[in-house]
Amino acid sequence: MRPKRRRAWVGFAIFATLAVLGLFVLHGVASGVILFAALLEFIFACMYALRGEDAESRAKGDRTGLAGWFGGWF
Repeated sequence: MRPKRRRAWVGFAIFATLAVLGLFVLHGVASGVILFAALLEFIFACMYALRGEDAESRAKGDRTGLAGWFGGWF
């Protein structure tokens, strides 16, 4: 069976569009609301992109979140 193709780039493109709109086009409260929506879109796009990983690849992958200066403590 062929795996489903994920189009994670669409979520990141929406994020980039909202971020540019909020930073350079809008002003005031509207800018803040759009940038908050862009933040949420970025989080959901990241979750969608990582959703297709199977358990084995997650278990054997690097823990990049713990690999920095904070990682030496664990």
